[in-house]
Amino acid sequence: MRFLTPLLFLALTLTAQAQFQVGMTLPRTNFLALEAIPATVTITNRSGAEVVLGGPGRASWLSFEMTDRTGRSLSPIEVSGVELAQIPAGGTIQRKIIVTDAYSPTEIGNYGLTARVAHMPSGQFYTSTRLRFNITDNKPMWEQAYGVPEGFKGAGTARRYAVILFTDVDSTSLYVRLIDDKSNLRLQTFRLGPITMAHDPQISLDRSNSLNVLFLAQPHIYAHCVVAPDGSLKKRSYYREENGDRPQMSIDPNGDVLIRGGDFFDPSKPPPKPANTGRNVSDKPPGLE
Repeated sequence: MRFLTPLLFLALTLTAQAQFQVGMTLPRTNFLALEAIPATVTITNRSGAEVVLGGPGRASWLSFEMTDRTGRSLSPIEVSGVELAQIPAGGTIQRKIIVTDAYSPTEIGNYGLTARVAHMPSGQFYTSTRLRFNITDNKPMWEQAYGVPEGFKGAGTARRYAVILFTDVDSTSLYVRLIDDKSNLRLQTFRLGPITMAHDPQISLDRSNSLNVLFLAQPHIYAHCVVAPDGSLKKRSYYREENGDRPQMSIDPNGDVLIRGGDFFDPSKPPPKPANTGRNVSDKPPGLE
């Protein structure tokens, strides 16, 4: 009988571990320092009955554990504001979380990330496979100091825009970073989009000290991004090069940025239908009616 207790404990442990299947994906493995890192967590209910995660007055049911290259655990990453989730038996839900909203590693190096799902009634935690990612950095290809105007958060402070070119395993992207110009503290980093370096990006400030960047996002397609002095992405629009008419950025006498050349277009809209110059198969040729 003394062998039954360990066997029973093992069976209960395996049963508990089988309640939820937790998976996690990251969009890529390399990120710039201070860049937002989105994680997509997938939870499948294997308990055989409907379960509820979270609820009024309960602690958050989703958290993350991050480790550095030595395996040392960093600050626990608690996710606030995750709503109650009901999962039917055999059902699956997904949640996309910006992990770095709670904790953002700034040191260059390798890190590990694990998602943890808490089932409050049983007190059990279910974890995903640990994913590895890298924090890296590059020198800016362009920098410009500016003062934050009135009406923006941080008005009156001196900051600096930095435009960074980052080449990953199979793509090249353009990033913007905000830096405190006095302390040199990096405040924010975010991706503008993919870039093709057949033409150098055009970069300028307008009269409101907003950053304007015009760059080749893919063959014959240009992106125009406007970043406000507080670091928010104010605008992203696209232009198509037509018959060698390439979009160009210029500044008018009032200090406003203008885009000349190319054709403005909205990539979210479906392409126009081609004109119907033919006839249906069922139509008879002229003279055979």
